[in-house]
Amino acid sequence: MARLPAEKLHLLKKFFTEDAMTPGQAAHAVGVTYATAKRRYKKWGDEIRRNLERRLLPSLEESVKRMGKRRTAKAKGRART
Repeated sequence: MARLPAEKLHLLKKFFTEDAMTPGQAAHAVGVTYATAKRRYKKWGDEIRRNLERRLLPSLEESVKRMGKRRTAKAKGRART
């Protein structure tokens, strides 16, 4: 079994973690087989998930804060009428 060059491994990990690509998309972009990309995706699965969640959580928390402010403003507006 031939080893992948470090550059291709780095690109695969970048596409999975930063660009949120699927194994098929990343395989096509890097120029490796789907099976290779899928093996690496499974191997790095926890790290990929943590990285994507870390990027998602701040925007989710900000959205929750905005919705809380809207509800508070609506409640204050109803109390005044």
